[in-house]
Amino acid sequence: MLRACAVCGGTAFDVWGRQGEYSILKCGACGLGVTSPFPEAGQAGELNRTTYSGEQRAAVYAVREKELEARYGGYLARIKRFRPAGALLDVGCSIGLFMKAARQEGFAVTGVELNGDCAVYGRGKFGLDIRASALQVAGFPDGAFDIVTLFDVLEHAPEPRGLLAAVNRVLKSGGLLVVQSPNLDSYMARLMKENWRWLTPPDHLYHFTPGAMRRLIEAQGFSVRAVRTWEPASDFSGNIFSGLRARGLAGRVLRKLVWLAGLFLIPLLQRLWWKAGKGGLIEVYAVKTGGKL
Repeated sequence: MLRACAVCGGTAFDVWGRQGEYSILKCGACGLGVTSPFPEAGQAGELNRTTYSGEQRAAVYAVREKELEARYGGYLARIKRFRPAGALLDVGCSIGLFMKAARQEGFAVTGVELNGDCAVYGRGKFGLDIRASALQVAGFPDGAFDIVTLFDVLEHAPEPRGLLAAVNRVLKSGGLLVVQSPNLDSYMARLMKENWRWLTPPDHLYHFTPGAMRRLIEAQGFSVRAVRTWEPASDFSGNIFSGLRARGLAGRVLRKLVWLAGLFLIPLLQRLWWKAGKGGLIEVYAVKTGGKL
């Protein structure tokens, strides 16, 4: 039985698209996308725990080291506009690469990660404080952190309201929440539909739009201060590649054209659709109400 919308409580949904045995249903009231059938309780967490070992994730990240360093530098520069220092909790931190970058910038870092193997790897490799736990049961005291980050996490959470309530509890008054998730309202999602690589059901349970994410976050006691959409040019081109089904000479020509566009044209066009809220990723900066930064 389809549950009510996690953002607005609505019960009217349309089929946005399908991928394999799963449908992506879109709430008619707020635009939130929901994976259907929705996994049973416990299944989603188990999928996250078993998808990758720490060594496997480290190998994947090593290939993208320079890209990730630049990405984390951008996150930290934007975080510092709100909080130049303090205690930072990274929820869903994987092996801790963002935590490592934040520590180098002077933040006191802690992480939680459902994948126990990744938590062990990050503790051993980088000397990081990573708890193999969900935030809700990690035992942090109220108001323990100045900043909480959820990069590519909220779309995996079976109960996003509960997760954000837990974030609110561990943040100090006036503390900063940073959330990033794929954008169902992006141009690439509209173009690729079921071939959009960031759908990934049932790993992704929810599929946010900027408006739905803002509404969800503000309903949990936060004031949204900034919203941006963006995406790496490599991911944009990769989505196009995945949807090119032509083979032989035609396929090679098309893929070459996409590659050239990825080098020159796409980065220019991206800036325009990012400003229109149509980039592939949503990034939100919000403050816990009841205090000032």
